[in-house]
Amino acid sequence: MTRSLRFLISLSCLLAVSLQAQSLAPAAKSAIAAQSVAVGQSAVVDLSNYFELEGVSGPLVRWETVFGDFDVELLSNAAPNHVTNFLAYAAAGDYDNTLIHRVADLAVPGTPGIVQGGLYKSVIPLEVVSVRGDIDLEYNLPNARGTLAAARSANVNSAGSQWYFNTADNSNVLNEANGGGYTVFGRVLSGGMANVDRMAAITRFNVDGGVLSEMPLRFFSGGNITTANFVTMNRVYPIEVYPEGSTSGALIFTASSSAPQIVSATIVNGNLSLVGISAGTATITVTAADITEASADQQFVVTSQGSLFTAQPSNQDASAGSNVAFSVTIDGSPSGYQWFRHRAGDSAGAQAMAGATSSTLNLSGVQAADMGFYFARVSIGGSTVDSATAILTLAGGESRLVNLSTRGRIAAGGTLTPGFVLKGDGPKPLIVRSIGPGLFDFLGSDALADPTMDLIPLGGSTPLLTNDNWGDASNASELITANASLGAFGLKPGSLDAAVLTEVPMPTSETGYTVRISSTSSTASGIVLAEVYDPQDAGVGADLVNVSARGNSGPGADALVPGFVIGGTGAKTMLIRVVGPELSKFGVVGVMADPKLSIVPLGQSYTIAENDDWNGADSLKTAFANSGAFGFDDDTSKDAAVLVRLPPGGYTVKVESAGGESGIVLVEAYDLD
Repeated sequence: MTRSLRFLISLSCLLAVSLQAQSLAPAAKSAIAAQSVAVGQSAVVDLSNYFELEGVSGPLVRWETVFGDFDVELLSNAAPNHVTNFLAYAAAGDYDNTLIHRVADLAVPGTPGIVQGGLYKSVIPLEVVSVRGDIDLEYNLPNARGTLAAARSANVNSAGSQWYFNTADNSNVLNEANGGGYTVFGRVLSGGMANVDRMAAITRFNVDGGVLSEMPLRFFSGGNITTANFVTMNRVYPIEVYPEGSTSGALIFTASSSAPQIVSATIVNGNLSLVGISAGTATITVTAADITEASADQQFVVTSQGSLFTAQPSNQDASAGSNVAFSVTIDGSPSGYQWFRHRAGDSAGAQAMAGATSSTLNLSGVQAADMGFYFARVSIGGSTVDSATAILTLAGGESRLVNLSTRGRIAAGGTLTPGFVLKGDGPKPLIVRSIGPGLFDFLGSDALADPTMDLIPLGGSTPLLTNDNWGDASNASELITANASLGAFGLKPGSLDAAVLTEVPMPTSETGYTVRISSTSSTASGIVLAEVYDPQDAGVGADLVNVSARGNSGPGADALVPGFVIGGTGAKTMLIRVVGPELSKFGVVGVMADPKLSIVPLGQSYTIAENDDWNGADSLKTAFANSGAFGFDDDTSKDAAVLVRLPPGGYTVKVESAGGESGIVLVEAYDLD
């Protein structure tokens, strides 16, 4: 028997058993009762008593792949020897940094039937995974979609290191009639098959005419193959259902408080820690999610008696060389303080500051490098609580908006409409991109297959230009060079993404444009990334002074995600709005009833400014008037707006609904300097 024979798949018959893959999701198994806690004290809730992976009883293994992560339950009752064999490979790290070497059609020509791996390491030249021995056939379950099975040669008792996922129902081809059948020993949990399907959708190439005749390769159209082209399994390793200490589990817990100023809710080593901050009640939401974000929630009320933060650190705009102090005041007896700083534009995120372990942080002679975000982490009651984040900016310096982006889902027959306003002298060179296929390697089939875009003067209806495929532009080579110089990710030759490098006229000193993005197919839907880049140096030509995006926003992947980048050396004062109800006066239907906004530094998870209801604030009304933004007629409307001064760097505007529903929103960012 040769090693290459081990990966061959032949036809077989199936047992009359139906495996329900992708239905094994997080669930609540008992309700969390109401809790009480004193200010400055904590209560701990063991979440393993309240959540479970419904229907899961076997060992679990996690796949971390270039197409996302997912978990698999191993079916010891059906194939105990295969499960023991697989766990030995996984526990030893034998499947770490391995590749998918085969995607094959079986039951239906043109439809991928299996995704196969476990043979080669993801290195060049290829290295074979060492086989630990042969395992006898244990054919007891059908090769239904979503199951994990053992590859073998024509010898039914020759299963070794190789495995495959059934991406189609192979019940009638991999059964007993096919040489005794193929052993199923696992099933993919919850939504994990979406990631397996992304692997199956990658273009296949005949690399060697043999074992690698159906090999999926990413970012590849010919030439030399590199490891970047492989569909790689970064790690494959056993996990438990529940987190244990610092070790993650299949269930990932998160918690939030409706009133974090009253009760904080954090997850510590898989348990829920509740800390009383001030007197009152809060509704705690605990979410148990799996690695694919399928989830189950529970809510309960916590009563806190007594306040922790009686004063939070405040934003400061200082002069270079001056001294700055941030402080917190605690009602309680904390066991320690630690201040954190995230320097503006630093991808490393927040870092603990050496020696900053008191309630007050003193900064002497601040300079531009000190601009960023600061918060205190307070240890109290066996838990830690973070203060609000304060922003430090400096007066002076030059800055401008250099990039805007919006990621959103376009429904069939729908559009996404980002916009921007330029101020200064024209014409203005810009790069405008509408990326769909370019997201395929990140999002798979969720990406819009063929976007087209129109650039329309604000208030007009006739496009200034239209682009369907970027490579059709006469200056496509210049666009490639400009993309690279700005750090924008490259577009594949011949891709159906839309992009232009163009000069837009400016008939007035302030000129606006709308980018109308749709699909070339009225029945297609998907996620698209819209981008506008200013390729000119600071101080040259007109500047972007207002960016916006209108579209439908929902939970998860359906959220509208605008962003912007401030370039230069100085801070910038920004007005950010997420408009829902006030759009109704313009005839917009289906608006989001109660939008919330949060501003998050690019690549980070913490919030530096947020708002739910604007509440008719006079400072915001003044900012609306100064920026030229349309006014809100109702001081009690549920629209959101915030005025904030930001250091140079990238920012994402997080759009959420207070009620959890979807709806049309208009997100706007105005430069007020």
